[in-house]
Amino acid sequence: MTNRRILLISLVGFVIFGVLLGGKLIYQKQWVDVSILSQSQQIPGVVSAEVVNKNNVKEMDVTTDNLTNLRQASQALVKLADNIPIRFLDHRNESLEKLFGQMQFAIQEGIAVGNFTNMEESLRTQAEKEGVQLELEMDNEAIYLILNQGQAQLIEVIERKGQDEFLSSEKE
Repeated sequence: MTNRRILLISLVGFVIFGVLLGGKLIYQKQWVDVSILSQSQQIPGVVSAEVVNKNNVKEMDVTTDNLTNLRQASQALVKLADNIPIRFLDHRNESLEKLFGQMQFAIQEGIAVGNFTNMEESLRTQAEKEGVQLELEMDNEAIYLILNQGQAQLIEVIERKGQDEFLSSEKE
């Protein structure tokens, strides 16, 4: 009789746990994700944002279209992300990727040495040479870089202190 009660109580406990876990998952998918999507669409240049699992690690993928003022958009997205790393999905092309690769030398030197004025001059010179429009901003946390070439756009947030708030951007 006692064993039967313990079995029944355990079974009821497992059912309640399952219902609560299911409710939590539905809440996250239906309400939290919808909230992130609707709030992210208020940011100019952001098409959508969603939390995804890649290799059992959560990240927020942010799809963009002609984003301007990357610093302001990034700060707003960090508040929405709630400690989930952010990855921008942009409309880059091969020439922008190549140019960004070449710019890495000046960017990394600027971060290591702290000579951001020379870094900016170098980046602007490289962009002008390739006929690319450069939007560059910086604060205490990161360097915000947008490269525009026609309809193509490469977006990158380079963290200065390794906070792991932003992941490398990718092509949409």
